Amino acid sequence: MKKKFLFKCIISLGLLLFFTFLPHIMQTPVSIAQASEIEKEKNNEYRLNLRSITLVNGKSFTLRVYNLENDAKVTFRSADPEIASVNDDGVFTANKVGTTTITATVRRGLNTTPLTCEVTVGPPAFSVKLTRSRLFIGLEQSFLLEVVMKPYNTAESPKFSSFDPTIASVSTGGRVTARSHGMTFVFAEIDATYQDGSRKFSTCSVIVTNPEDVPLLIDYFQQHPELNILSEVELTSALFDFFNSVEPVDTSASTTDAAQATDTGAGTDNSTSTTNTTASTLSENEDTSELPDILSGQALIEALDRHLSSRFDMAELKQKYEERFLAITETQLSSLHVGLKPIR
Repeated sequence: MKKKFLFKCIISLGLLLFFTFLPHIMQTPVSIAQASEIEKEKNNEYRLNLRSITLVNGKSFTLRVYNLENDAKVTFRSADPEIASVNDDGVFTANKVGTTTITATVRRGLNTTPLTCEVTVGPPAFSVKLTRSRLFIGLEQSFLLEVVMKPYNTAESPKFSSFDPTIASVSTGGRVTARSHGMTFVFAEIDATYQDGSRKFSTCSVIVTNPEDVPLLIDYFQQHPELNILSEVELTSALFDFFNSVEPVDTSASTTDAAQATDTGAGTDNSTSTTNTTASTLSENEDTSELPDILSGQALIEALDRHLSSRFDMAELKQKYEERFLAITETQLSSLHVGLKPIR
């Protein structure tokens, strides 16, 4: 009897526990469904196409609200219309240097949802300068160009472009990527104009070669500072003629392939004729037909030296450079001597 009584007690206790926790167990799928609905609502929340922007004085931008229902209405308001005004379509215009807030209010039925965008208005740029005038870069490598703009608090960003993107392309942020052997130009442009109405810009000559040839070219120009005496137009023209008339060796190819390319002309860029035509417009008197088709390593440096020597009197340039360097050094020493006071 005692055993039967104990058995009934255990069964009763088990049933009691089961019905006690049953509601909690049944609520689990409901909780999952509610979490899913909350996540869905978050994904469909109203939002602006941007939360902050820096704009040049006089420029405009359009604010847009995403995830709007058909029956929702949006109104726009500026905290300070003198700095940035906004119309009913969300187009705001920078009027004066400063900071303000544009508020987009979404109304649907009795509910309102405010969305804000912080607006900073800065002055336009009046000058732009790339920190590099010449860049040597290895094939398939990239390099981020730096720009100095004035005034330093300008809100304007330069617009980058490449003269020949097949040789070197450039991103909107100024990252240059080497695409094929040759020489091209990358420009950084601003809205300010020269007296003739053309936009102000800065140029960087980009020379694309084999990666292992880059340090050799850099060393060559460091060892020949007299080339800096030449005008940028003269030197750039000579370099353009040279690097767009020769094709560096593809170091990934075998020696046999390189030899066949030398004999048959295979492996040369199909755009060589186009670049040669452009080069001839820069310097019609220079004959580059005797330059070898394939160059790399020390052969490339020697050929470049012969090419520049045929265009310029390198000995005379070196003498002028040394004379200028000596004159500058003497001037600096003289200024230092005048600035020193005798000790008594």
